[in-house]
Amino acid sequence: MRTNSAEEAVERGTVGGRARRDQIERSAAEVLADVGYAAATVARIAEHAGVSKGVITYHFASKDEILRRVALRLFEECEAHIAAHTSEASTPAERLRAGIHAELDFFAGRRVEFRAMAEVMANHRDADFARAFDTVSTAETDALTRLLNEGQATGEFRAFDAREVAHLISAAKNGVLDRWAEDDSVDLTIASATMLDFVERAVSAP
Repeated sequence: MRTNSAEEAVERGTVGGRARRDQIERSAAEVLADVGYAAATVARIAEHAGVSKGVITYHFASKDEILRRVALRLFEECEAHIAAHTSEASTPAERLRAGIHAELDFFAGRRVEFRAMAEVMANHRDADFARAFDTVSTAETDALTRLLNEGQATGEFRAFDAREVAHLISAAKNGVLDRWAEDDSVDLTIASATMLDFVERAVSAP
């Protein structure tokens, strides 16, 4: 005989359970983007989703779990999008351009989700009160540093401190996205093209 907790776990794993979790995560993202991390309470998420708080706590153990899932889901989807759009790029220069373009393109239709993710990344803390998603940024910088080093080894990129330039590229990319997320007048297509041109000129060997 299954226990109640076992039955609940099975139900949460059904198509209907996953659909409800998706609905809650989407509502959480919209609440985060609208009112910010501190004000994104379980009660407010439940009201926005049109469900009771009990439905929320049935599918998620805590507010932290919901908000963490909002960010993790976007990371996973973005990573898959970048991988699909860089698979045919062969040289370091091609992979650099394709990777930046793919990431900016991914978020172009996800303004609300990006704003929600930014709220979580800036505010979510782990049990030791450290920023819970710092490892994501570090991993991205590490990968970009390796790519720049590879480009320098092949002669495509000029001499520079690869790690420092990786930080600068990440900051520029995040700056473009932050400005676009907060200002409806910013054309992300134009901003992306300008940034790509800037980066290519900055790193390319003469």
